[in-house]
Amino acid sequence: MYERSLPRHFARSARPARPRARVWLPEVASPVDPSVLWRRVGQFVVDVLASALLPGAAMFLFVLLPTHPDGSIRSGPLTATITVGVLLVALAILFWYWVLRPAEHDGRTWGMQMFGIRVVDVSGGRAGRRQLGIRWLLLCVDAFALGAVGLAAVLTSERRQRVGDRVAGTVVVRGRGPGLN
Repeated sequence: MYERSLPRHFARSARPARPRARVWLPEVASPVDPSVLWRRVGQFVVDVLASALLPGAAMFLFVLLPTHPDGSIRSGPLTATITVGVLLVALAILFWYWVLRPAEHDGRTWGMQMFGIRVVDVSGGRAGRRQLGIRWLLLCVDAFALGAVGLAAVLTSERRQRVGDRVAGTVVVRGRGPGLN
């Protein structure tokens, strides 16, 4: 890998450049680089597991529900309150995992760190919180049918972008460059 200027097709869709750190972009021999593609598949599996386990911990709040000896719930309003609380905690955890943490860790979730990839802006700079938030919101589209929609989008995209990447203006690249580890 080496630093290079972006091809014209990248510059067309890029927003005006902001002062950001340059990243090391891979040389793409073919539209579908197997190295990044398989890394993304592995990263998806790791991140889905982490995304399920972290909010799953919030489910322990349901232990607080008051129940009768037969197991039925005693209080409807209290149950509704605890349910809303659990959903808010789960959403906050997911927002942290998919948006805030990558924004502070060079565009990487735990799965991306394991597989050596990162999310960057199409102009080559760091992806912002807004872009990461858009990717996260559209993850439900990309993860549909066990990730088949996202995989199809990556396979048909010139820049190996899933739907969330296309809308957010980001691209996933191999992320081990000098000064960016």
